[in-house]
Amino acid sequence: MKKIFSFLALAAIVLSSQNANAKIRRVGYFGPPILNTDYADLQSAHDAANAGDTLLLFPGSWIANYSKKLITIGYGYYNDTLANGTGANIGLQNIKGNLSCSVYLYAGASNSVFEGIGDGASIIAYYLETVSNITIRRCNGSFSFNNAVCNNWLITQSFIQNLGFNWTGGTPTNLIVSNCYIAGLSLAVGSGVTQTGQFTNNTIASYSNSEFGSGSFILKNNIILGYHSLDANCVYQNNLFNTDYGTLPAGTGNIGANGAVMASNVFVGYSTQGTYSYDGRYALKPGSPAIGAGAGGTDCGMFGGTNPYKLSGMPRIPAFYKLTAPSNITSTNPYTITFSVRSNN
Repeated sequence: MKKIFSFLALAAIVLSSQNANAKIRRVGYFGPPILNTDYADLQSAHDAANAGDTLLLFPGSWIANYSKKLITIGYGYYNDTLANGTGANIGLQNIKGNLSCSVYLYAGASNSVFEGIGDGASIIAYYLETVSNITIRRCNGSFSFNNAVCNNWLITQSFIQNLGFNWTGGTPTNLIVSNCYIAGLSLAVGSGVTQTGQFTNNTIASYSNSEFGSGSFILKNNIILGYHSLDANCVYQNNLFNTDYGTLPAGTGNIGANGAVMASNVFVGYSTQGTYSYDGRYALKPGSPAIGAGAGGTDCGMFGGTNPYKLSGMPRIPAFYKLTAPSNITSTNPYTITFSVRSNN
């Protein structure tokens, strides 16, 4: 009763926030299927949907080619043992189980939104297509520009396994990446200085001497772990570097390098996770040199700025997560129930 009530209520809230003509379609729903609402696979839901519809994903492994503007929402990630620990969201995600999703984007999919998808999202701009205005929020996975022109992508509050190219390059322009953890970054191939964008308030764990290639990017308020090079066309502002190699890149307000800042002094759960959740370990510890080191006095890293990273990728919609009732069968009047709702903004 609890799970069915919670997600139906969630769906009603989503529907009320969208265009009145838009429809919610569910993929892999665990209850009795409803005609024209529930689908056994993501491709079928996509094919039946109209532009502007919302697809709700339940546990499973889903794959589809997108050629329409759609809103695709999951239930977050790290909602099991990896969420255990200080700062975790335990008990506030009533849908559990693995959710992997591979989506190939064609030009018609421009303006689509992906939110709360993991652990294993793969969102790929397809070969030779132009895919613009994609929003990826609170997702966990890899996002690729495969020999495609990708304008005005926003990737925010996400746990990025890899960002870049896994085929032959591509051309992201005005790529905005903010408040993310970035495990892998590979923008070294493609169309060079035509790649543009900004990386703000991220924690970048993988950063070698060629990952930005010759692209023209602004890097601001990031925490950058590992080796860095002097990317000639990049601008660095108020970043914190942890490295024993090289010198600080030219810029304003950058600190670190040459062993001056050790990551073990920056995060609550580094280099070992300790009692912290898998993403919560990258919160700043008391006295961290990243506190107040960003432009305007904001903190550096994924939890800084005006749009901080949210643990476990809970989507930005209210969730009913608890329901208490006297019994499933009653004749009393009035009948009192108690429920709890959480805002995930």
